[in-house]
Amino acid sequence: MATSLSAYLDVGDYLRAATNQETASLLGLNTTLAAGVVAGALTLSVTSSVGWAAGPVWLLDGPWAERAQVTGAPDGATLSLAAPGAAFAHGTGVSVSQAGTAGALAETILRASGWIENYCRQGAPGDRALFALPRTERWRLPGPRAWLEPDGALAVRVGHFPVQAVTALSVETSPGAALALDVTQIELASDGRLIELPPAALSPGGALYPPPGLSRGGRGWLSVSYTGGPVTPDATPYDLRQACVWVVSDLLAQRRNPTGAASVRMGSFELQARPRTDPSGDSLLMIQAKAALQSYRVEW
Repeated sequence: MATSLSAYLDVGDYLRAATNQETASLLGLNTTLAAGVVAGALTLSVTSSVGWAAGPVWLLDGPWAERAQVTGAPDGATLSLAAPGAAFAHGTGVSVSQAGTAGALAETILRASGWIENYCRQGAPGDRALFALPRTERWRLPGPRAWLEPDGALAVRVGHFPVQAVTALSVETSPGAALALDVTQIELASDGRLIELPPAALSPGGALYPPPGLSRGGRGWLSVSYTGGPVTPDATPYDLRQACVWVVSDLLAQRRNPTGAASVRMGSFELQARPRTDPSGDSLLMIQAKAALQSYRVEW
């Protein structure tokens, strides 16, 4: 199965941010899709193929960003891809770009997006994406993610917040003995981080509470299917986009300061890469990015 990448910006977004970073050497082909493509497509219809080269091409499309391989450009409006072609379907206007002579801006954006996900720590390794996507998780009960409150309510702290919708919730107290719960009775806290189910919902049909095998001291496993995450795939919030701009700029700025020195002086040119009083060693760009990401970050 193909693995998608996350992109909280595309090439056009970064160029419009007017960061004063040099980007010409990081772009060869820089265009967009002129028409949508389906998964497995071996050709891309683009607005221009100027600057194309045989080699990697990046399609930055939110949660479905990917890298493919260009083999040719039969005309000014089409790119040919090596099999297996595009891994995902993409719509008109998606950013399509290739590397320049000194690197690839699209790849730098993907690295910055990956850094943001690891910094925010939503989900678990393998699924740190901040996009609101359908997910299924399984947690030990009781545990830090799922537990019974003293009044008998079931509480679940899922990996991605805010929770947009819950489609299934079940508790397994022994192998093969699963109790499906009524998701229409769930309560969501205002911040969307906690799913709660009242005691009455754990006693379907008037059965005695708690169900056999389920207790605060017993062992169980909870499975939840839900859509969660702060970012609608086609509408990344401006604060998150700006944080990504700052992280990309920090990565690109390392070209001027590859050693990460606090101060670089060359003749009349002087660069101070970070505040001398900051013990973290972060640049001003990273300090601003981390501040912007606080509302998306898991602190425990």
